[in-house]
Amino acid sequence: MNIEAHRKSIIHRILDIQNENILNKIDSLLNEEGYLYSISGDLLSEEGYKNEIATILLASEDSEGYTSEDIKKKLFKK
Repeated sequence: MNIEAHRKSIIHRILDIQNENILNKIDSLLNEEGYLYSISGDLLSEEGYKNEIATILLASEDSEGYTSEDIKKKLFKK
């Protein structure tokens, strides 16, 4: 079975689970693996996430930041 089929099989099995204890165990297992999502939706390892945060912090130290008005202009392209 390829990884995509395996993933879908697991997803379908999880969707059928009614026991909250089993869901908590699955959640704990996934949390132990250390995978998180970036703000862009990419799956990152814990180390990748820490690197992304460090990069953001360095970038914020090098600039004066954005005002609310700057962000509105970027979002609405005014």
